[in-house]
Amino acid sequence: MRRLPIPALLTALTLALAIYAPSAWAAKKAEPTTSDQPIHVVSDSLEVDNKTQVAVFIGAVKATQGDVTIVSDKLEVYYDRDAPDEPKKKGEAEGGATGIMDGGGKVRKVVALGHVKITQKDRVAVGRKATYWAGGRKMLLEGKATVWRGQNQVSGEKITVFLDQDRAVVHGEPGKRVAVTIQPKKQGEK
Repeated sequence: MRRLPIPALLTALTLALAIYAPSAWAAKKAEPTTSDQPIHVVSDSLEVDNKTQVAVFIGAVKATQGDVTIVSDKLEVYYDRDAPDEPKKKGEAEGGATGIMDGGGKVRKVVALGHVKITQKDRVAVGRKATYWAGGRKMLLEGKATVWRGQNQVSGEKITVFLDQDRAVVHGEPGKRVAVTIQPKKQGEK
């Protein structure tokens, strides 16, 4: 069985969960899940189109890598196919470049849609849609987005995490403001 190259998404989401809040109250960041761990994705169906370079998992999707789990109604993986390095061997499919099911391809963008829930240790993020852009190292959680870390919580209509900049931006919607709940640590707690 071939593994799908979506470790970038899982690593990004792990990092996003670790840095969703400003450093002032995010005392310790979690180590990102390493991309060499096996990835397991289950869904009701999978559609792969190497011409348009999209793989779509549909129905009760659950993707797991290490201690990170993503659950959604649908998961779309957009990728660039690898260019062929060697001449085709006998029995290989026509078409040249390898696709995602061949273990080739580089993930450009991943979109989780519908009842999105991302968990990693004591961190949970929910929303209607989560998008990760590999090139910009940015993740956007939309649609009544809420992130918890232990008892701490931040919510808004959209939460954007800039992974390389160690920052996040939370936007409210008209008539509804951003909300943050911070539980102070008791004296002597780490």
